[in-house]
Amino acid sequence: MSIDYDGGMIVGEMGGNISPDSGEFDSMSEWAEENGMKQMSTLYEAEPEWCYYGFEVKDVLISDIDQAWIDDLRSKAAKFEQLTGTPAKLLGAINIF
Repeated sequence: MSIDYDGGMIVGEMGGNISPDSGEFDSMSEWAEENGMKQMSTLYEAEPEWCYYGFEVKDVLISDIDQAWIDDLRSKAAKFEQLTGTPAKLLGAINIF
């Protein structure tokens, strides 16, 4: 058995801080995937409330941040809040699976 990992930045929030209308989905993971979001788990086999959910953000050098990158970030934050009712955060995390 091995543990794999990746990471990156997302615009979102921890699962325990959001309550999306996921009535037609069997799990938070399914809901996130259906809405084009990524789930990031900082613990191996973490429960949904301990995972982060959100939209991936392109990693860039500070010197390469431009208005298009900022506009994309704001658009994803607005979409996240529309889907969850919770303001989004810019999060960098490792994903263990």
